[in-house]
Formats: sequence, C-alpha cells, structure tokens
Amino acid sequence: MPPQDETGEKTEDATPRQREKAREEGRVASSREVGTLFILTTATLAIYFFGPYMTRRLLGLFAWVLQNLHTIDLSTGGAAVLLRSMFVQVMLILGPVFIALVVAAVAGWVFQFGFLFSSRPLQFKGDRINPIEGAKRLFSWRLLMETFKSIFKFSIVAIVCYYLFKPLLPWSAAMVDSDPLQIIPALLYHGMRIALFLLLFLLIVAVADYAFQRWEFEKSIRMSRYEVKQELKETEGDPQIRARVRSIRQQQLRQRMMAEVPTAEVVVTNPTHYAVALRYDPVDRDAPHVVALGRGLIAQRIKEIATENDVPIYEEPWLARELYRTCYVGDTIPVDLWQAVAKVLAYIRTLDRKRIAVAAGAAP
Repeated sequence: MPPQDETGEKTEDATPRQREKAREEGRVASSREVGTLFILTTATLAIYFFGPYMTRRLLGLFAWVLQNLHTIDLSTGGAAVLLRSMFVQVMLILGPVFIALVVAAVAGWVFQFGFLFSSRPLQFKGDRINPIEGAKRLFSWRLLMETFKSIFKFSIVAIVCYYLFKPLLPWSAAMVDSDPLQIIPALLYHGMRIALFLLLFLLIVAVADYAFQRWEFEKSIRMSRYEVKQELKETEGDPQIRARVRSIRQQQLRQRMMAEVPTAEVVVTNPTHYAVALRYDPVDRDAPHVVALGRGLIAQRIKEIATENDVPIYEEPWLARELYRTCYVGDTIPVDLWQAVAKVLAYIRTLDRKRIAVAAGAAP
C-alpha cells in the first residue's frame, strides 16, 4: 500500500510515459466540432467551385431522361438497367465531392492528434454493461456539457437561419414561377451567405470546444506524486539501487586508479588538498598523462601509495590545482601546462640521476 500522504489529489502534470500510455489506449484530446468544421468547410468550398458544374450535369442527366422517356424500356429489367445507369452517372458527378468530404473528415482528426490507430476502445469491458456505471455516465459532467453544447448550437443556428431567411421570403414567393435555371444560381448565392455565417460561428465553437477538451484531457491524465515516483522506479529503477550501483562503480574506478599510482613518475600536490599522479611514456603518448587524481582523503591515499612505492612527490600548489581542474584520469595534460610539467619531470629525473650516481659511488 502506498503511503497515505502520497495517494491524494492528482496534482502533477502527466509524464511523457503517461501520455504515451493514454495514446496507446486511444485517449487523446479531440473535439467533434473540429471534425465537423473541416467537413462543412470542404462541402462549402466544393459547392462554391463545382456547384454550377454539378448542377448543369445533373439537370442535363434528368433532362435527357425526360426527353427520352418514351423510348426507354420501362419494363422490370429495363427500369433496373436505367436506375443503375443513372446511379453510376450521379456517382461520377458527385463522387469527387464525397471523396473530398471523407478526406476532410480524416484530416479533421489527424489535425488534432496525428495518425492514431488503437484497438483498446473496441475491447470488451465489464463496466460497459454495468447499470450503475451506465447511470453514472448518463448523468456525468461530460454528457451534461455535450447536451448544453448541442442545445446552444441548435439555438444559434436556428436564430441565424431565421434572420437570414426572413428577408428572402418575399423573394421566394416571387421566384415560384421563374425558370429553374435562374433560381439555382440565386439559391447557391444565398446558400453560400448562410454557409459562411454558420462556418464562422462553428469556427468559434470548435476553438472553444477544443480548448475545453484539451483542458479536460490534461486533467484526466494528471498523476499523484506517488504515481510519478512509481513510474520513475519502473523506468529508471529504484533510486536507492541506482545510488548503490553508482557507488560500487566509483569504488571500482577508484581501485583501478590507485593501482596505477605506482606506475607514475611523479605526484604533484598542493600539498594537502590535491594530488595528481603523472606518467610520461614517449612510446605510448606524445605528452604526459594523468593516471590518478583526487582531493581530500583520496589525495592523501594517493600520496601514501606513492611513498610506499618510491614515487617522487612534488609540491606545486597552483599546478596541482590546475591539473585537477582541467583533467580526468587518462587525459593528456593541456598544452598550456606542458612547460610547467616538463620542468617538474626534468627536476625529478635529475634527482633520479644524482641518486643513481650516489648509489654507484657508494658501491664497493
């Protein structure tokens, strides 16, 4: 059981993993109004650009049927052939518009959350047939908002249509006896005016609804602090275990570093806080490199190992600090420190030659 103080209100923003899980389950921020806006906008543009053409084609088709009605076989088989032929012709005329509407419907959803396919929403869940859960959904906040939104939209659309159609009533009565070919362009014109007003209104509704759906979605995927900690453990491991592993690795690196101290030519110190062990092998590298470094207790241990293995210790505070600040174990020393290190190595090698000479002179 999680601690009581960590299971309270979900106040933390969703982590990337939480968002990914919600997307896998098909839960994303989406608004039906945005999809409807895409479809109606596409339909309006199609009618505006292709409406006259489709009208002429359809009128031509029906005129041909009426003109040749006396020659058409209207038996059972002939009527079936005629209907099939007319259906094909109508689909050829209106088909591109239908395809455009389908593409617009898909684009409306892709625009909101990208391409997404999830079978999770189709899986059977017991709570869907639970009457108690069904009653909760029936009186849920979401359903109330959807109902209010539908009533609001219907009211606005009805009011807009009333005020736009009202001035057209006298015109409609006068156009009853007019030629249909004259009525159709006028109907398209007034229909486009109404469509533009409705699209503007729907745009406002779609933006507001998407903002609300986004806010509600973000609220639904929030996490408690306990859930964030649990996810962190699942994805990155227990912090205590990671700290223990890091400590073991540091200890192993320190042991390997200390094992290299006896191979150093000199240990540069400051003399109490820093210690840097250097080695120079012309065959291996063009410049001296660091085999061990440390501060505090580690520096003391490096000096102890150097003393035990007769590695010279050279006190140069500023050089020790600079080497510690600019180098890691295994690094070649920076170019701007070559001269200073070369002087140290030259001094150490001079002492070695003197010690060797003294030892040789003292030998019998």
